[in-house]
Amino acid sequence: MYKDIVFDLGGVIVDVHVERAVNSFRALGVHDAAKLIDASHHKDIFIDFETGKIDTEEFCEMLSKHVGKPLARADIESAWMSIIDPPPQYKLNYISELRRQHRIFILTNNNPIIIGRVRSNGYCPDGKPLTAYIDKMYVSYEMKCCKPDAEIFRIMTADAGFNPAETLYIDDSPANTAAAAALGFQTLTVANGTDWREKLPL
Repeated sequence: MYKDIVFDLGGVIVDVHVERAVNSFRALGVHDAAKLIDASHHKDIFIDFETGKIDTEEFCEMLSKHVGKPLARADIESAWMSIIDPPPQYKLNYISELRRQHRIFILTNNNPIIIGRVRSNGYCPDGKPLTAYIDKMYVSYEMKCCKPDAEIFRIMTADAGFNPAETLYIDDSPANTAAAAALGFQTLTVANGTDWREKLPL
């Protein structure tokens, strides 16, 4: 039915823990972390980081100014990584099976700290980078725009050569799947932290 399948990262392949991340950043002195961190669309310097308006060094500097004290980059990176769990192996195995008949992609609103880890050896339970399981990853900070902006879907479509009618897009955000559907993609909205394998219309 589908030639290509595009997964969101957080909330689909990996579980998202917003409250855990909020608590991690609060521990660093970011007392308004609950206003800045959102499961699908961060605010202020957090969204600037995810849309590539500022790089990692600038984010760390601006966050230090925000809290009024110098913050160690390692502590900031640890706080960011607390928002997601590593991918469960059963999902990776399933994606590997899908890849035998489909091209597999990821489209994610994300930042260099998390994506650097995701793309590194040792991230997955089997020691591989997540990119070993897919054909390509599209990331908001590299594309200078984020979901649910239609532009990020258009850039991805042009680069990958998608026919949206033959492409399934999977996300945990109804706003993001609605944006994809408006551009002709077939879509599936799943809940964060669930096993969605039997829900895929394949």
